[in-house]
Amino acid sequence: MSHHHTHLAYPWNAPLPVIDPETFGRALPQKPTALQRAIRDYLTEDIRTEARLDEETVAFLTTTDKGKQINSHLHRDEERQIRLDKLARHRRENPPTAVSEAIAELRTLPSFLASVLIRDLARLNRKQQSARSEGVKNNSAYVADNFVRRGLRARLKRIERVNDRFATPAFKTTVVRHRLEELLTLPQLTRDEIQRIATLTAQAFAAEFERICDEVLERTGKDNDSPVIWLLAYQKVARTALILGMVPPYWPELEIRHNRRTPPDPERVPGAVLRITCATWWNNQLRHVADLWREELLRAAGRVSRKQSPYISHESLLEFREKRQRTCDFLKSWDIENEDGERLSLEDVYWAGLGNPRNRRNEMMVCVRGMEMVAELRADVAFFITVTTPSRFHSVNENGSLNPKYNGATVRDASDYLVYDFFAAVRKKIKKEGLGWYGVRTAEPHHDGTPHWHMLVFTSPENAERIIEIMREAAIKSDRHELGDDISPRFKCEKIDPEKGTPASYIATYIGKNLDASAFHNNDPKTGKPYVDEESGKTMAETVENAIAWASLHRIRQFQFFGIPPRQVWRELRRLASQMERNPASPKHLDHDDIDAIMAAADVGCFATYIMKQGGVLIPRNQYLVRTAYETADEANDYGELPQRIYGICAPSLGERYTICTHPDEWKLVKKETIPDNRTGEGFDLQGDPVAPWTRGNNCPRDEKTDNHGPENRQDPGRLTLPEENLESWLNTLSRGDRRKLRNQIKNQPSGAKTGQNDTTPASDTPVRVGIVVPADTATDTQIARELDALGVQLPDAAIISVRNGARVRLDNGGTAYWDESARHIITEQPVEAGA
Repeated sequence: MSHHHTHLAYPWNAPLPVIDPETFGRALPQKPTALQRAIRDYLTEDIRTEARLDEETVAFLTTTDKGKQINSHLHRDEERQIRLDKLARHRRENPPTAVSEAIAELRTLPSFLASVLIRDLARLNRKQQSARSEGVKNNSAYVADNFVRRGLRARLKRIERVNDRFATPAFKTTVVRHRLEELLTLPQLTRDEIQRIATLTAQAFAAEFERICDEVLERTGKDNDSPVIWLLAYQKVARTALILGMVPPYWPELEIRHNRRTPPDPERVPGAVLRITCATWWNNQLRHVADLWREELLRAAGRVSRKQSPYISHESLLEFREKRQRTCDFLKSWDIENEDGERLSLEDVYWAGLGNPRNRRNEMMVCVRGMEMVAELRADVAFFITVTTPSRFHSVNENGSLNPKYNGATVRDASDYLVYDFFAAVRKKIKKEGLGWYGVRTAEPHHDGTPHWHMLVFTSPENAERIIEIMREAAIKSDRHELGDDISPRFKCEKIDPEKGTPASYIATYIGKNLDASAFHNNDPKTGKPYVDEESGKTMAETVENAIAWASLHRIRQFQFFGIPPRQVWRELRRLASQMERNPASPKHLDHDDIDAIMAAADVGCFATYIMKQGGVLIPRNQYLVRTAYETADEANDYGELPQRIYGICAPSLGERYTICTHPDEWKLVKKETIPDNRTGEGFDLQGDPVAPWTRGNNCPRDEKTDNHGPENRQDPGRLTLPEENLESWLNTLSRGDRRKLRNQIKNQPSGAKTGQNDTTPASDTPVRVGIVVPADTATDTQIARELDALGVQLPDAAIISVRNGARVRLDNGGTAYWDESARHIITEQPVEAGA
């Protein structure tokens, strides 16, 4: 303690030093520590080093070639940043308009959708700018802004809703899991891109099916080829296809569910599996879904309406015209030929049948007139019904504005509502109450493409009110609150007044406007002007094409008769009558009076007599006297199946004797004959053994091969020998090919042999060869088709058989491909280059 403060009790009691104003608040100078000196030296050296590096960098960037290139890039980045800063400053000083922002947002949509919306918006913007430049203050000065705020935003929401309808969360998860992301942009893909993604999808499903088969095999322990294994595995891959929006092949027959009335058909499984793993099948399905998806997006954008394009978008209408032109070109390029060498123009055959809209309309009107005459005979009453879907299915209002109640439903959703929610419910209740009705219904589109029905219904007077009540209740049941007291927007019923017109006259217009434009070439006799379509406001002659394209795109069944005998039997009977008339050797009448009377009614075109001779209306189909007969085809299709095809007519209640063939000839497609050309075109190099022809109608059994040796070495395929007993039963067992062989055998033998046996007739103990056909090697053919498809070559089934038997395929690059049986793969050979 200092002596100056000895008198203080504690040192801290000493007075503090006086504060110096010059040094107050400043740190007193202190001697730097060793750490501070080290840090200072380090920073000094770092600054000196950085300066030296800067000098070296500047020298490198300014003196060396590499440095000059880097320096130029650095200057460009600086200039780019300067431009971006200027652009940002310009945007702050001149904020974007609602129209420019909307156009930028529209450019993110698919091109087919963005182009039409941008075009509409640009047109409205020009109108708006013109009005503002003229000083106009009305709605024209804000027409584009109002469209952006209201119409465009609503369209974008509807487009998003439709995309969510097709690309569900499960859809997105599935395509990502299988690496098929291109399916997310399916509406934008070209035909070639769809073909490529279809091939990838088929391969993914084939791999998935094989994996599931192995899993099921491990759990069940059954044989790998067991139908049960295939059926269980098919359930999973089929449900994956359902997630992608495809109806799996034979799904109603093969779906395993608790409420099935009959067990699944295992014979359908192989064909279903081959289809769902086939690139061609997927290509067809994906094309259809792409067309539907694109059309629904255009509907959501308001492009289908009376103010734009009625019934169907303009883009889809152009696509329909192109398809129809391709069909016409195909018909003009091909003929059909039977076994006797008789040729017919495919185009003439097509337009002579129901492919001709005029023929189809005439048949429809004959059938309606026949029902009308039957109703008069039975004293039945008729009424005309119009049924429309609820508002949620309609994309556009009647005045052309967007419908705010639209929920993104597709045209197919609306059609399913009419079929399953309305018609099925009405039919079930009518059947339950024991009522009877018959008639015809037509499906046609509203101006926005939403379908509605017109029905011509016949029933007894005592049942009429109850049936109308049942139909009314079913029609207004859904969304009843939006109707109020007026149900006419959903359901209309008009009883047929004979003084105003016949039942056929009520529905004739609706049949014509959806089938044949030639029906409206003349003017309306009531007004003296062309017939006008109320839905679109255009003439009916102009809108028929739109209606046909609409039904084709959405696969809508436009007409359906119910409660009457089938019309296919009517057609087959007319065919039989014309065949008997053309053939002088055939009898002029059938030996059964009832069948002959039915055929006579069909031949003269009296549908009313046909109905009554068949047993009348309102009876089950299995109780009609004459029905359509079917047979199994002789040759397998592309999926190894023997499909059912029309054979003729039959009368099951009268026995097999009255099964009559109306399709005796086997026709095949052949190219139209052209001027002979010595040039060799692309195609098959037929090397090695002779192979099967290119047509499905193969005249040679598959277990035979054409023999190139002399006549003495050719194998005799065998002749058919008539049995001495039970001739009728034996004839009924013959296939169509055997019947043709027997007919040609009788026709070609000498005249003296037609009444007795000659020396060339085989003895009774000679083996008779009847219908011997070696089954196709379906697995090999499928593998060949897949490997050729990977090479970009698609062939018909008969050509695939040719490849299996040794034929070579010429590729686009000049090389060839052939099937190596030992390696079980397609082998390709590249073309030999000149000088090699």
